[in-house]
Amino acid sequence: MTFKRKNLINLFIIVVSILIILLAPYGYHIDLGPGTNSIIAMLWDYSTYYSFRYLVTLRYYVEFYFFRFAVLYGIVRFLQGKMSKKWLIILALIAELIPLILSIPASLILNSEGENMSPIVISIPILLVFVIIIAFIYQKLNIES
Repeated sequence: MTFKRKNLINLFIIVVSILIILLAPYGYHIDLGPGTNSIIAMLWDYSTYYSFRYLVTLRYYVEFYFFRFAVLYGIVRFLQGKMSKKWLIILALIAELIPLILSIPASLILNSEGENMSPIVISIPILLVFVIIIAFIYQKLNIES
């Protein structure tokens, strides 16, 4: 593989990673209180009650998607050859489990009216699947060169 082709492939992988992190849904938001359930992504959410809402999750659910940027950093380090595919997959798995791990204990906190203050977020592992594909296909691209 030529140097220019490798750079183009790396750039393509990074751009697709950023798009997946920003636009792909990362969880199913289950509201235990009076609200509606929805599918949430970093820049939008969708429920049958509100339809699409944009930039809502940026304000309320920072703790659920912050670790996804760590996966982006891990992908860049993997493409540079500074991270093994095993650690990249573990990092992506942790990033996918963070919303569920944080939301279950937080859903037990009740407000003064007895309603749950935080939803449960069940992860949708799109980023994990993408990272697994990158880890195995990128290695084969380097072998072919």
